[in-house]
Amino acid sequence: MRTTRWLEIVVAANAALLAGTASGGIVYTESVDGDLSDNRFAPTARTLCAGSNVLTGTFGPSGVPDVPDLDYITITIPTGYQLAQIVLLVSDVGGAFSFIGVELGPIISVPWDKPDPAGLLGWSHYGSADAGSNLLPAIGQGSGAIGFSGALPANAYTIWLMELDGAQPYNYSFDFVVTPVPAPA
Repeated sequence: MRTTRWLEIVVAANAALLAGTASGGIVYTESVDGDLSDNRFAPTARTLCAGSNVLTGTFGPSGVPDVPDLDYITITIPTGYQLAQIVLLVSDVGGAFSFIGVELGPIISVPWDKPDPAGLLGWSHYGSADAGSNLLPAIGQGSGAIGFSGALPANAYTIWLMELDGAQPYNYSFDFVVTPVPAPA
């Protein structure tokens, strides 16, 4: 019952976003495209388009004792565009919060079990109450990370998603909003 309701919410959210967006697309839907990479050195790769780009998946238990289901995806922002927002559409988290991290380039250099944010561009915890919020500013202010403010320019970035509560699968859906770089004034 819970999974059916979750899928109804995600499908409705994705349809509403895409109906109002002339371009963009689905980055990845785990229930259709398969599990995102669990390997921080070989993330799933996708190039984003202008507009709304939705990533939907699950994390939590991995089937391996004491190891969470890790989701890694490298997103490429094309030249002339920027990643303006990472909007949490809907989330079902274990405990109080889940984790999102961003690193410049095609890998995540930080092991999940020895977290040191110094190599990350940014990171944040998020919870169900953050649904509808742009998490990009909070990610840029992640303590101990390199940090950034504003939109992320054209480049490859790897996203790390994780939920340490392995009691059950938890769902997430993000909208990566890509916009043209504003013309100089």
